[in-house]
Amino acid sequence: MRAATARLQALVHSIFMQDFSQSLIDARRKSGLSQADCAHLLGVSQSHVSRLELGHAAPSVPDLCGVAIIFGRTMELLVEPLFRDRARLIRQRLFDLPEPRSGWLGRFVRNNALHNLEVRVERIIDHYGC
Repeated sequence: MRAATARLQALVHSIFMQDFSQSLIDARRKSGLSQADCAHLLGVSQSHVSRLELGHAAPSVPDLCGVAIIFGRTMELLVEPLFRDRARLIRQRLFDLPEPRSGWLGRFVRNNALHNLEVRVERIIDHYGC
């Protein structure tokens, strides 16, 4: 099971990196900005921007925030494949959670939180047509 999960996570990461890299390249070129321009605005080296575009470096949260601001994109749009796949994975895991050992109040609160999570995940999956 762990090996399958690790393979799935590697695949999701690979898809995310390809999509993010291509989105960054397309947005930068459409805007007329150079890699040096983006690097300056993000406060990173030009080689870091190049590695992001080649998919050789994973973007950090500050990178994602900066790219979203520079190109007028939402964070969700930048990480859509990862967001979509995480929602699917969480939906699968919702149904095999171990039973809690807490009292009735703890179970009630937990069940309410899990119900709300299930509604959120289904809304995400419906939105992306997964």
